[in-house]
Amino acid sequence: MKRGVHPVMMVEKPENASGTSKRLLIYISGSRKLFFQLIIITVIITALTLYAPSLQRSAIDALIISGENQKVDFAQLGVMTALLIGVYIMLSVFTYLQGIFSARLSQTTVKNLRNDLFNKLVRLPVKYIDTHSHGDLMSRMTNNVENISNSVSQSLNSLISGVVIILGSLVIMLFYSPVLTLLCLSTIIITIFTSGFLSKRMRKFFKEQQHFLGSLNGHIEEMITGFHTVTAFNIQQTSGENLIISAVH
Repeated sequence: MKRGVHPVMMVEKPENASGTSKRLLIYISGSRKLFFQLIIITVIITALTLYAPSLQRSAIDALIISGENQKVDFAQLGVMTALLIGVYIMLSVFTYLQGIFSARLSQTTVKNLRNDLFNKLVRLPVKYIDTHSHGDLMSRMTNNVENISNSVSQSLNSLISGVVIILGSLVIMLFYSPVLTLLCLSTIIITIFTSGFLSKRMRKFFKEQQHFLGSLNGHIEEMITGFHTVTAFNIQQTSGENLIISAVH
C-alpha cells in the first residue's frame, strides 16, 4: 500500500487497481458457490427486466385503433397480461433471492477479511501500535471493512446487471432501429467525459472524508480512554480545539 505524508491520518491507495481487485476476488472466491449463484440470479433478473417491455409492446399492439376501425384482440391481450404478471412475480422472487445471496456473500467475505486483519494486527510490533492513532486502527477495522462489504453486496450486483443490460439493450435496439441506436450511442461520449470529470472531483472529497473520519475516531477514542486525565487538568476546550485543527490540516 502507498501511504500519504499527513501526520494524523495517512491516506492509502492501491498501487494498482487490478492488484487490489485480485486480492478482493481471492476473498470472494472462498464462497464460489454463492458467487456463481448470485451471478446466475442477477443475469435472470436482468433478462426478465429486458423481456417485460417486449411483452408490454405486444399488449399495446393488441389494441388496434385506426380511424373508424377500433378493434381489441382480447385473446392476445389476455395472454400478454398473464405473461406480464408471471414475469413480474418471477422478478420479485429472484430479486428477493438476490438480496439474500448478496448479503450472505458479503458477510462471508467480510468475516474472512476481518479475521485476517485481526490476525495481522496482533502480529504487528508494539512500535506500530504506539505510533498510530487507535481511532485510525479502529476506523480500518470498522469503516474501511464496511465499505468493502457495501461494495460486495451492492456494486457487484450493479456491475453484473449493468453489463447484461447494456448488451441486451444494444441487441434489442439494433433489432428494432439501427438508426435510432446509433443516435443514442452518440450520447455515450458525453456521458463518459461527464462521468470522468465528476469522478476526479469526487475522489478528492472522498479522501478528505476518510481523513476526517479517521481523525474524528482517533480523537473520540482518546477522549474516552483519557477522560479522567482531560477532566483532571481541565483541558476540555483545548482538546476540542485540537480536533478542529487536526481536521483542517
